[in-house]
Parts: sequence; C-alpha cells; structure tokens
Amino acid sequence: MNSKTDLTELTLALLTLEDAEQLLIFESENKSWFEQFIPPREQDFYSLDGVKAHIQEFLLEYKCRQLLPLLIKDNNQTIVGRLNFSNLDFKKKSAHVGYRVGQRFVSQGVATRALERGKVILNAQGVERLFAYAEVENKASQKVLLSNGFTKVRVVKDYAKLNGSMIDCIEFTLKTD
Repeated sequence: MNSKTDLTELTLALLTLEDAEQLLIFESENKSWFEQFIPPREQDFYSLDGVKAHIQEFLLEYKCRQLLPLLIKDNNQTIVGRLNFSNLDFKKKSAHVGYRVGQRFVSQGVATRALERGKVILNAQGVERLFAYAEVENKASQKVLLSNGFTKVRVVKDYAKLNGSMIDCIEFTLKTD
C-alpha cells in the first residue's frame, strides 16, 4: 500500500469476492481502531476464508435486496472505508446506514463524501428515509450524519455492549425525497 494516499477522488464500489484479500488487510490493519467504536468481530473473521464467508453472506443479503454493501476506494482503488445500507425495506422506502473509515483516513472528509454519494444511489432506488445510530461520545460520526442532513431523533439507552460496558447511542434520521 502507498504511504501517501490520494483521497481527492473517492469511489463507491459494490463489495465482491475479488476484494477479499484487500478487505482482509484493511480490516486487520484497523482492527483495534474499529473496536474502539463497534463490538469486535469473531477471530475467525480475520482470515482469507473468514473474509470470503463474510463477503458471501453480504452478497446473499444484497441479492435478496436487504443490504447494499459498498467499499469506499481512493484513486488507486485501495479500500479506505466501508459504507453499508442495511435493513433495506422497499415497501417502507427505508434503510439503515453504517460506515467505517480506516484510521489513516479519518478527518479527511471520507465518510461525509461517501455518505453523500450513497444517499444519491439509494434515493435513485426509491429509498426515502435513512436511519443511523452514533455513540453519544462519537462526535466525528455525529458530525458526518449532521453534515449530510440527518437530524437527531432521540438517545437510545444501552444500545449496544462495547468493551464490556453498555453504550448509549443517538438515533438519527433523514428524509431523502
């Protein structure tokens, strides 16, 4: 991987099995970083077979129109983050959004720009309402959502368990039409 990454042109790409090796590197390099914000993955995930199984599961959900798993890539087609739209419900025209950016790429507008583009993709597919959750202490994630037009709905107490403690999250929503 280049030590200097050009983030001027970000692209969103559907996750594929061809991404397995690069995704394993990305997830392994950022494991401790991500685990500060989200519950840890099973150790089996951190192998080529584990990542391939993860991708196959996500692609099955994609084929069932329940998930849109996207990779955020830089000019060199290196993975710098992930953007997932889950709980896709085309009757309710809604989805949940989740994203993660590699530690080397934070504070450079990656998540903000990726979410901006992802909203356009989902809106073109008829999704009119997005939901997201950000931990109350995760100001960077809240900033990404607010700068993309999301509004705070409420605080959800004990939303998830992280590093042995229950955490509170803020629920956000966005009407895209």
